[in-house]
Amino acid sequence: MEKGKLGIRLSFYAVAAFILAFLGYSTVLALLTGFVLIVEKNEWASRQVIQAFFLCIFADIVNGILNIFDFLYQIPLMGSVWGTAISVIDGIVSLVVLIFCIMALVNTAKGNEANVPGLNGLANWAYGIVAPKVNQAQQAYYGQQQFNGQQQFNGQSQQFNGQQQFNGQPQQFNGQQQYQQPEQQNPNQPQ
Repeated sequence: MEKGKLGIRLSFYAVAAFILAFLGYSTVLALLTGFVLIVEKNEWASRQVIQAFFLCIFADIVNGILNIFDFLYQIPLMGSVWGTAISVIDGIVSLVVLIFCIMALVNTAKGNEANVPGLNGLANWAYGIVAPKVNQAQQAYYGQQQFNGQQQFNGQSQQFNGQQQFNGQPQQFNGQQQYQQPEQQNPNQPQ
């Protein structure tokens, strides 16, 4: 396990950060995050502490949004319903934070990435790590095509075979394409 500039194992910072995130000590966690970013300057430890900080901020934001509607407690019948709803939502958020913290604690204690879902990419973005974009070639769409020996184009039957022939006329491809245009028929001539 790698040690930091002060002789403390880097995984200690990550484990401490996720414990603080679970307990909801966002101010102490912000100080720890700043310390790791400024003093230790280790990429791995910084990303783990940033993930813990974002996890704590997520729980604080959800609680802050729920506290906006505290005036609903004043309504006689609505107050008890609202209190129950807030308790359920707060319990779910606490459970999610607990599960993510346990996953992260197990991973960071071993020296691996915390890999908190959703926050791993956010920590990489905050630290300036950009994942390479995967470019997939898009296949051209030409409508409904059937290659069964005869291709219908504008209602005319076109014959294709393995010898690069189109309507019985050989096409030569030797670096320069030679196109043989069909003869124009005079509309006045009988067929």
